[in-house]
Amino acid sequence: MKTKKRIWIITGILALLTTGMLYIYLQQVEASAQENQVEMSEVVVALTDIPAHVKVTEDMLEFKEIPSEAVHADTYTAIADVVGGTTTTGLVAGEQVLTERIVATDEEAELSYRIPESMRAITVATSEVDGVGGYVMAGDKLDILVSYTPSDGAQVVYTQLQNIEVLERGPNAAVTDSSVGTGVPTSLTLLVTPAQAEVIAFANLNGTFYFTLRNPVDTAWQDLGGYGTDNFDSWRER
Repeated sequence: MKTKKRIWIITGILALLTTGMLYIYLQQVEASAQENQVEMSEVVVALTDIPAHVKVTEDMLEFKEIPSEAVHADTYTAIADVVGGTTTTGLVAGEQVLTERIVATDEEAELSYRIPESMRAITVATSEVDGVGGYVMAGDKLDILVSYTPSDGAQVVYTQLQNIEVLERGPNAAVTDSSVGTGVPTSLTLLVTPAQAEVIAFANLNGTFYFTLRNPVDTAWQDLGGYGTDNFDSWRER
């Protein structure tokens, strides 16, 4: 009887030890699994190959979960932030979309990416007198007057283009102290159509430019026929 009782006690102790060891083992396995669990993050990737210098649309992109440690510091995490931008280089399908690969259409973008489709940028020289005293800033609108002297010697001034946007000012003219500028740009880069670019190029070769600065709210077209030697007396009615 004592032997049976002793066996039951030993069996109970062994069962408790086994249960305890199993519990400890399972706890260790669970802890190890948690340590080895890979943290994932959702990033924006190219759905298909995207060529360089194209506008990015939503159907070119998708979200993808990748290990957080593999996420590039400059990758996009929102598709909306990419749509509408322009690729600077080609993207391969599945590649993370990085900020350095996309140029947004804002003031910080390089000039070429800020030119709307079907438009052109052209630069003309300017000075304090013909350039509104240096008060012209990027984003302002100008009218462009050109003075011509035809072969017959008669002088005439035409307002050839109106409501032309200034994309950028050129470097300021230098003064005696080379470390200080006059504040007057030496050139203006204008946003024009290809046809308007031809007009400006011809005027640059054959005439003299003058610019008038417009109020940003005033976009109305003025029907002007030109003024010069042949209609000099019309100044009285102007």
